[in-house]
Amino acid sequence: MQIYQLSLTFKGQEYLLEQRFFNSDLGRIYQAIPLDELAKNIPAPARAKSGLGRKPWLSVKGGIGLMFLKHYLNLSDEKLLQRLNTDWCMRHFCGLPLDDSPIRSKNLVWQWRAYLGQHIDLDKMQKTFVEHWKPYMNETQVGMSDATVYESYIRYPNDIVLLWESCEQVYNWIRLHCRQHKIRRPRIRFERQKERYLNHQRRRKRSARRNKRVRNGLTKFLIRLLERFDELNVQLKTEKGLKRLQTIRQLRNQQQNRMMNPEQKITNRIVSIHKPYVRPIVRGKEVKPVEFGAKVNLLQVDGINFIEHLSYDAFNEGKRMISSIRKQRDYFGKCQQFGADKIYATNANRKYCTKYKIATCFVPKGKPNQQYKEQARDMRQQLGKQRATVLEGSFGNEKNHYLLNKVKAHDEPSEKAWIFFGIMTANAVTMSRRILSKKKLKQAA
Repeated sequence: MQIYQLSLTFKGQEYLLEQRFFNSDLGRIYQAIPLDELAKNIPAPARAKSGLGRKPWLSVKGGIGLMFLKHYLNLSDEKLLQRLNTDWCMRHFCGLPLDDSPIRSKNLVWQWRAYLGQHIDLDKMQKTFVEHWKPYMNETQVGMSDATVYESYIRYPNDIVLLWESCEQVYNWIRLHCRQHKIRRPRIRFERQKERYLNHQRRRKRSARRNKRVRNGLTKFLIRLLERFDELNVQLKTEKGLKRLQTIRQLRNQQQNRMMNPEQKITNRIVSIHKPYVRPIVRGKEVKPVEFGAKVNLLQVDGINFIEHLSYDAFNEGKRMISSIRKQRDYFGKCQQFGADKIYATNANRKYCTKYKIATCFVPKGKPNQQYKEQARDMRQQLGKQRATVLEGSFGNEKNHYLLNKVKAHDEPSEKAWIFFGIMTANAVTMSRRILSKKKLKQAA
């Protein structure tokens, strides 16, 4: 580190480190990402504008680069900061000075992820990437679309566990309030309910009748706790506590209605009191019939994925085909061929593609007439094969190598930023290889 620092102290010697950086794998990915243009789409933090307080460690450009480093290196927030303090290439990637001053803020990574998630505009950011990558993309007239779920890092939901977590949270609020104001704690048989819950959890076999009895008992206990909570007029000062209290009240109402009407279906079911925005999404897979997380409809052009629609509520991806084609036209100007799954082959989508002369991989309806050409059949087979291999293969690549298997962010904006930067990091790695091969061809010519 000291040798590199000495080389930078002399004027005209800065190119020594820059040349070594750009020749590395990290430097090639840095060149494939338009960090300056991306930073223009994100407003600077308030303290950076006013100049008051401590000077921030990173600029907006450096914060965006930090997100790409996290997903590329597949590191936790703590290990990423340790590497950032010791690796000069990573410091140069984020625009930090190459000196011995370590970053002491342990919350730097998740703070930037939360800030970027609150201000990020997916469409503007993706258009910036398209303008930078378009010269290195070939078959931009061919598009493909499919949906996948990026699961949130939550425990598998169980009504009994959710009710007990809510009871425990409300009881802790009551006990803390009584301790702070030095008032007598109301008579609540919490230890008795705790023993019943633990005895139930220790059982290896739990019948449906017993589960129903324990669930109804915890629902009644939660109702009593919230009544005592309201009698004490406890005012939560933090916004996080207020949101969690609203979630617990919503969970109480859902379980109370279920206790009164067992056959009635629960709408907007709460599956986590920490992440109330997550919803169960039925996928129908053999291994995972239900997934919990963000469902994303992706548009792929020349092996590069773009987010067409992101939602935590279940939606029918077959209805998103027309909007996917329009987004491809907005990004690349034209769409002549489009590959999608069987669920996209609706009458509305077929009519739209026929109207605008877009070839698809859908099997034609009715009996094949005499004008049925083998060339059209081969093209459909190629589109279907490419969709099944390249597009669906990219899902596994992103989930296994770019931290998208389980999204470990704390709130909804952070999860959106986590998913976006994970997908774009996978794209940047692919584009860095294409840029390098194109440069080698120019040098050889």
